[in-house]
Amino acid sequence: MSRSYEQICHIARALDVLGERWTLLIVRELTLGPRRYSDLLDALPGMGTSLLAARLKHLGAHDVVRRTTLRGPGHAAAYELGARGEALMPLLASLASWGGGLGPPPAGYTDRAAWSLVAMRLTAPGEAAGFTTLTELVVGDETLWLQGDGEQVRAETGPAPVRPGMRLVCEKTTLYALARGRVRVDDAIASGDLVVEGDADTARLFFELFTLTNGGHPTPS
Repeated sequence: MSRSYEQICHIARALDVLGERWTLLIVRELTLGPRRYSDLLDALPGMGTSLLAARLKHLGAHDVVRRTTLRGPGHAAAYELGARGEALMPLLASLASWGGGLGPPPAGYTDRAAWSLVAMRLTAPGEAAGFTTLTELVVGDETLWLQGDGEQVRAETGPAPVRPGMRLVCEKTTLYALARGRVRVDDAIASGDLVVEGDADTARLFFELFTLTNGGHPTPS
């Protein structure tokens, strides 16, 4: 059973739901679309299966998450954000911006391109919703996709659902350098660090809209 501050205060009551360890990271993972239980467990190294089950049950009781089924063969059971979970996007965007100002983390911290894409999507300006080119990113061993629909930006793990209008292939260090404006798209293409399958102008626009603050990742040695 989760602990409570037992205070009649909106902030305290919100923390009764969201303040336990791992809770907001579960929400972070579900911003990348519906995920199977095993996918969540894999994406949250260090979290035990019984604790994940307890957190999902707790969040489900408050409509932060809900059960769903994945499309495709087998109709696998999964979890997705509920209405109250979707309402947390501005909070996550603020946390991503604030966390980016903390500077590089200690060496050895777990790093995934998907987490950076979450921050890039959440902190993007409003006009990013107009980036309607379905873009698939292959970053090291991770594949993700992103697309605006005129109202919001959607990002998910896995291959694009249909043939993408643009495909970007690079390593994490290149993605971070491009997203921070430390390397230009043209230079990354020329060096071979970035492969663009599609229009180079669209790739430039992508990294103008979807950025990272100057912090949050260690400088490679």
